[in-house]
Amino acid sequence: MKAKRVLAILLSVCTVSSGLIVKDTKAEAADSLQGESVYQIMVDRFYDGDPSNNAKGEAFRTAEYIEDDFRYMHGGDWQGIIDKIDYIKGMGYTAIWISPVADPQLWGMPDSTGKQWPTAYHGYNVYDPNRASRYFGASNAEESENKLKELVNVCHANGLKVIIDVVPNHVGDYIQGTGGNAHYISGGNLKEGTQIKPAAPFDNISYYHNNGDIDFSFEHPHEPWKTAYLEDHDLGGLDDVDLDNYAAKSAMFNSIEYWIKTTGADAIRVDAAKCMKPSDIHELQSRCGVTSFGENFDMCPEFVSQWVGSNAEDGMLDFPLFQAIVNDFAYGQNFNNTSELSIQKVFDSDGVYGGRANNMVTFIDNHDRNRFLTEAGGNVAKMQNALTFIFTCRGVPVVFQGTEQNKGNANGQIINGIADTWNRWSMVKKDINGNVITDYFNTDTDTYKLIAKLNKVRQENPALQYGTQREMWTAEHYYAFSRRIDSGEREGEEVICAFNNAGYTITNNMQIRKESSIKPGDVLVNVFDSNDRVTVSKDSKVEVSVNGNSNKIYRVEKGENPDKETVEVSFKIKNADTYWGQNVYLVGDCDEFGNWNTKEAVGPGKCPNYPTWEVNVKLPKNKRIEFKAIKMDDNGNVVWENGNNRVIETGDSDMNYEFDF
Repeated sequence: MKAKRVLAILLSVCTVSSGLIVKDTKAEAADSLQGESVYQIMVDRFYDGDPSNNAKGEAFRTAEYIEDDFRYMHGGDWQGIIDKIDYIKGMGYTAIWISPVADPQLWGMPDSTGKQWPTAYHGYNVYDPNRASRYFGASNAEESENKLKELVNVCHANGLKVIIDVVPNHVGDYIQGTGGNAHYISGGNLKEGTQIKPAAPFDNISYYHNNGDIDFSFEHPHEPWKTAYLEDHDLGGLDDVDLDNYAAKSAMFNSIEYWIKTTGADAIRVDAAKCMKPSDIHELQSRCGVTSFGENFDMCPEFVSQWVGSNAEDGMLDFPLFQAIVNDFAYGQNFNNTSELSIQKVFDSDGVYGGRANNMVTFIDNHDRNRFLTEAGGNVAKMQNALTFIFTCRGVPVVFQGTEQNKGNANGQIINGIADTWNRWSMVKKDINGNVITDYFNTDTDTYKLIAKLNKVRQENPALQYGTQREMWTAEHYYAFSRRIDSGEREGEEVICAFNNAGYTITNNMQIRKESSIKPGDVLVNVFDSNDRVTVSKDSKVEVSVNGNSNKIYRVEKGENPDKETVEVSFKIKNADTYWGQNVYLVGDCDEFGNWNTKEAVGPGKCPNYPTWEVNVKLPKNKRIEFKAIKMDDNGNVVWENGNNRVIETGDSDMNYEFDF
């Protein structure tokens, strides 16, 4: 969303006219981001890896002392993400979602006071959809495109998918007037460098609706004509593309399709989906050949569900659940309050998604909302409880950059309306001269470590990625559910999750659901504390005690676990040229391979016949494992093997595995 959006878009009276809700049969995981966990990156505020591409003059600031400082560019770029890949991987994420990649509008048109604001830093105000951002890449268009491709390639080589934020609904704010009076302006007191109109072919006034700004004051209750009104008016002054105009639609969709196919990106997040027809977004998704999820800034599940389905998107950002999480986890409201937006009320509505509830993208805050920690009054325990919730409940968890650093809004205050200043702080805090004050890439915070554990737990328990969610207990301050895989090779795998949002311990004796695989006498073990075990009673009940603002996540403890029995695998890595002090190691997605932590990699390998290296390691039997070879020197500098992750499927006996670096 953009800085100019108004508060009225935030709140919804949940009334939907008949005939608009899209339902569909259950989607397959391959058609969504199911199983992934996503790190959201606002590129300009992440890390400045290449100062040569920074904006010049007044458009650029380094300090973040006053609110205006947050409206200017700060220098983050794609090279900065490349430089911090290990930081992201250390938390165990499987994907990143990055800001829009097109060349942005540098200066917006003057506001009612005559002031011009730079708009380039977030990328949602587009100047040239066909050029890779000069501020994230390079001043030369070809070099900029190559840097974007490099970012995607580096991510893929490190086991990370890339989701690109796309903006098909509008360009920047250029057109003045409406209808037959719509026109571009020039002259006056415009700042030097102002782009009077977008790049060709988008400098054609007939490409846009030219109906003026959306007035959100009458958006609710939802009715079909109001939904159509959102689609053909400007969002905060941004020139709204007329997607019924074949030439305009083709130009916009061609540019987005190009970026996805030329970079090999894995998915798209569609900005301002609320202001587009679901069928148009579905067409874009199909053309790009990747899954997508969109932004519908609305708290009504029935309304949001119109954009999810076979003629819409695969998933959506789950704003209803987000607001319920803030209400219940940050402010301690009742989980079971069905007259307000609560956890129970949102989950009770999951049927509107037609079997695609696991495709919904969950979050506790983002670039448009207050940092959760500020909403929670600085209570880290509440934030960590909410994070654990989105990593275990149905859907695909997304975490906004910096959450792992235990930092709320930079000024510690709630932002009213659209949050787009103090919440968008840089991961490296600098003074006005560019000197570093604080580096927020600390891997030792308790929340950084918690996220790494949560990602590991999700990978080890597919029920938390794909399982059907079923409510087990709902009360004012205690909510519990199970996640069970109901079909396929892993049918019956199940996890039980219980949450407490009060400041005191709550104990409940919960009935195991009839659909459950858990039987009387089964022992459940806490995934975070193996000493915490509970036994299912003869009448299929389990007593779970949860401390204040905390949670318990249990899975069945297996008596004989064949995965704990190992086989020895002899790896031979050929053609691995190294320099003095550099050795070859193996790293992958299991404990034995360090869970992608290069500091825990297996090695160094032996090299009896240079440049062929040998590494022997004991791995679990009958398990699918992803891994890569790396070169690492004594200073910890790492060179990753190119290409996709390698996969080995162990059996019941020792084995050999040879490959070229």
